[in-house]
Amino acid sequence: MSGLTRDKITGILLAGGKSTRMGREKSLIRTGNRHLYEYPLAVLAQLCRNVLISTCNKSYHSREHPQVCDEIPGIGPLGGIYSCLKKSGTDLNIVLSCDMPLVNKDLLIYLLQECAGNDIVVPAVNTDKVEPLCGIYRKTIIPAIEQQIMNKIYAVHTVFEQVSCKIVMIRETMPFYSPHMFMNINDADDLDRLEKILSGKSN
Repeated sequence: MSGLTRDKITGILLAGGKSTRMGREKSLIRTGNRHLYEYPLAVLAQLCRNVLISTCNKSYHSREHPQVCDEIPGIGPLGGIYSCLKKSGTDLNIVLSCDMPLVNKDLLIYLLQECAGNDIVVPAVNTDKVEPLCGIYRKTIIPAIEQQIMNKIYAVHTVFEQVSCKIVMIRETMPFYSPHMFMNINDADDLDRLEKILSGKSN
């Protein structure tokens, strides 16, 4: 990671969503042999000495990873990113959503290698499919987020226009590529698909 070590990067796991389509808190659903949130958490823990879990739910029994409740509730993922960046002890932070269980470590390493001179680095599968909840975010963007919140603009991607943001194209030829790597788990059908992938029964 070009000289970066685990103590210089903080992981931010976004686990505060409402899970409306699932009908229950999806990140606490067990699939395979883990809760859903434990898949991305394990990836973050490989790269970051400290991982913050963005949630107000005390059901996340983790002594190792502190929970951060949103300072400003009800504004979606932007609120979780903002609150965790303020608590982070490092400039570089890997943000990852709890409903993206198939993101792999090598993708995140690749994004970290692209962070020089950029405030945010996020991947995209094609020009119209950017993944804002899987990326590198510097603490330096906190003022831009605060200004956006003051203006009642809560879309994460809008911050990209206010700072130095690099969108990295992810191609099938890359060694870490997987057709499922950005799969979001939003409903029961997605959960069924994930279980098939984890069991090796899906292409």
